[in-house]
Amino acid sequence: MNDTILMDGIKLSSDWIQVNVASASLTEEVMARFLRGLTDNRINMSLFIGGKGSGGIQITCCVAVPDEERVKTLIAPMPDLKGTVDFSGPVDLVSVFPHQFNLKALGLSLIALAKAKIPMHGFSSSLSALTFIIDHTDLDQASSALQGSFGFHADPPRTLC
Repeated sequence: MNDTILMDGIKLSSDWIQVNVASASLTEEVMARFLRGLTDNRINMSLFIGGKGSGGIQITCCVAVPDEERVKTLIAPMPDLKGTVDFSGPVDLVSVFPHQFNLKALGLSLIALAKAKIPMHGFSSSLSALTFIIDHTDLDQASSALQGSFGFHADPPRTLC
């Protein structure tokens, strides 16, 4: 059986800081204030993953490296966020585009990154894209690992941001 899946391309986005916010005691109101603060301060997120479960509200977002201090300044006067926010980075985002639901594409991506010994800090999936958060130092290796696992069109579109 052939494990190659045709992809429309790969996108590499560099130089992000991952911001993780998680606590069982966080309320939706506090998270809304945090997100509104990002908007009001024109701090863009390249990726947003959010949810609410038994562990409370959890979000992960990636902001540009130069915006890290602005985010820290934004959350400083928010006592409800004290001790709930963790910054890590620099990180990069690697996305592949199956443009359809394909559990096999997710599995092959995870296997490719694991075989290349690339730590993953998170991932997001949609019908059109699989996006992985990785260490900045692993970008080229992750790109090669994923490109080796998928068939791309003759000239895969690559965007370096």
